[in-house]
Amino acid sequence: MILIVITALFVGTLLYIANSSVHIFQELFYPRMVLNTGRKILIYGVAVIYLIIQTAAIYLLFNKLLKSVRKNSKFLIAFLIALISGALAGFIIYKQLDKSVLMNFLTLILTSTSLLSVTFGLLSFVFSKRKITGVNIITSIAVFAITIATCALYIILSVFSGLEKMNIQFFSNVNPDLKVSPSKGKVLENIDAITQELQKNPDIISFSKVIEEKVSIEFDDKQDIAYIKGIDDNYQNVVRIDTTVVHGSYFDFESDFEIIASDGVARRLQMYIDQSHTSRLRMPKPGTGLISSEEEAFNTVTATPIGVFIINDQYDKYIMSPIGLTQTLLQLPENAAYSIEIKLKPDVSLNDSKSLIQKELGNSVIVQTRQDLDATFLKVMNVENLIIYLIFTLVIIIASFNLAGAIIIIILDKKVQIKTMWSFGMQLSRIKRIFFQTGILITVFSLLFGLTLGTILGILQNQYHMVMANAFVPFPFEFTLWNYMTVIFTVLLIGGMVSWMVSRKLPLKN
Repeated sequence: MILIVITALFVGTLLYIANSSVHIFQELFYPRMVLNTGRKILIYGVAVIYLIIQTAAIYLLFNKLLKSVRKNSKFLIAFLIALISGALAGFIIYKQLDKSVLMNFLTLILTSTSLLSVTFGLLSFVFSKRKITGVNIITSIAVFAITIATCALYIILSVFSGLEKMNIQFFSNVNPDLKVSPSKGKVLENIDAITQELQKNPDIISFSKVIEEKVSIEFDDKQDIAYIKGIDDNYQNVVRIDTTVVHGSYFDFESDFEIIASDGVARRLQMYIDQSHTSRLRMPKPGTGLISSEEEAFNTVTATPIGVFIINDQYDKYIMSPIGLTQTLLQLPENAAYSIEIKLKPDVSLNDSKSLIQKELGNSVIVQTRQDLDATFLKVMNVENLIIYLIFTLVIIIASFNLAGAIIIIILDKKVQIKTMWSFGMQLSRIKRIFFQTGILITVFSLLFGLTLGTILGILQNQYHMVMANAFVPFPFEFTLWNYMTVIFTVLLIGGMVSWMVSRKLPLKN
């Protein structure tokens, strides 16, 4: 158990040094500047060099300069170095002297020295008490390999669970609870009767009329094909789309001829937000016959970009507008809509409300829940999760080759003892069971070490955000019983099968 604690401490220390040094060097070299690829490579390169130098310095201290010191005394020296360095770092933080970049750097040096000293001191203390043999080395390699593979499987499943939960929560903020759309055609029929029924429903907080269609958008001399989503002034009570606007402002609905564009559309068109530049939106006119001019083929309106929003890749080709603009483009009546999006009370069941509203409105419409709207996304996430699980299961199988080698080495090392037990009348099946149980013990200890290490790293990630998905969002780590049970079952199954197959072969004749 002490080895897994040391490993977790060492890995956590390296991650802390790397993450902190990146922020410090960024503030030192490029304060308050946007980093391009070249600058990022420079900062990460300097951070890696510092990490290597810091680790190598402490390693040389304990294995070269203190080589003549008794091994049992190294731990005491490590404790004193860690205590002094930690106390100095704590003093700087307590006195709030770490406001400048240099004092931050000094705090990092002192803190990392303290942590690395404890790590190398513990290693010296532990390994000084052990008698190293070939069997110990092979067994340690097997334990280490399965531990790392187990830890990797648990971490990737937990991170993936965190990403899935984060995305589902994110979709819940940008997708409605329920959506009512026509079963045939695009435009809702009898929309007044539908809205009257929805107003009577006590479970509905709010609803909004929506029109969504493809559109051609031009800005200056650039053109793009996007999806335009026309919304009314009640839409922000259904979906908090106003909170996703990162530049400019949300609609005040005083004018229909305004748009907010997704970050993807804005970047492709190099769109900027001011009142002097407008965009042109064009949509094909319905009808048949020959076309003699562009005006006969397209409905065209001019709209002013007033904001930019960021949601996710799914909305990368979207622009938003008041519903009146889309009604003008599509030549629809003032009250027309393609769908109605609904916000329910928090404690209301989506499926129960879906069934009730579907029964009230009849078969002329289709009622979908948020899960129905996100069905494709959820399927993709489940497939990706399965593929990742299978890949890391293969990693565990490969790591189990070390377990097979360890059992074989133990069998060869105990060859004389095996023949002795057999000579005294012990059944061959019982002798095989001993080595099978040895393999199971190695697997169980490796499993416990791996899960413990993964749990510690997960706690550190959630607490200190050591690994970032981007500049603002850390990778989420979700602790679930299902992930623990999946890892336990997988590792025990593979380790048990390997132990059983290898323990069948003994250097004896029946």
